[in-house]
Amino acid sequence: MINAIHGSPVEIRPDYITVLTPGGVEYRLEVTRITSEKIAAIPAPDRSDLRIFAYLQHREDAMTLFGFYSEEERFCFEQLQTVPGIGARQALRILSGITVQNLIKALDSQDVKTLAKVPGVGPKTAQKLILQLRNVLVLEEDDEGDAEKDPMVPTQEYRDMIESFAAMGHDRRLVVRTLSEVIKENEEKLKSSDYRTLEPVIFSIMLKRLS
Repeated sequence: MINAIHGSPVEIRPDYITVLTPGGVEYRLEVTRITSEKIAAIPAPDRSDLRIFAYLQHREDAMTLFGFYSEEERFCFEQLQTVPGIGARQALRILSGITVQNLIKALDSQDVKTLAKVPGVGPKTAQKLILQLRNVLVLEEDDEGDAEKDPMVPTQEYRDMIESFAAMGHDRRLVVRTLSEVIKENEEKLKSSDYRTLEPVIFSIMLKRLS
């Protein structure tokens, strides 16, 4: 699996970018309008070693590489495709019309009206999105309301832990908030140690706090 492409964008379009890697290989990645705009806003000298998160779609008749500015956007892209009737192209179109933060807020508040206005989404699809994704995509609570903070716990390892506690019957939002607190409290340890080493410790702390 291709997790990310490192390189310098040589072409930036609203719906795709071309990235030249240090090895001389050029990759064309289909992107959301939001990702395209974020990359275009980066000063040219700072684009020389850009990391674009990737998703490879392999079908019988074609292989398509999708690119994302953040892991959160990619995760939303993957989850949107779990909704019946939504494929990769429609998922990309949806994320071109609404930010990850606003999408999750609309799901959380069951705001059918806002979702229905997004390109690629109508009232019926909006209702399906809410039913399927409302408890899957959640915002990390922030007392100060800082909109610039990462909206979700970003790594797959932490998502797996969240799913484990949710499967035990714990409220997903409480799990995310508690995990965020534990991560912040152990920030220095996480910087100096491998996640696998600290996973049992984090899990144990979480278990005690959620009991």
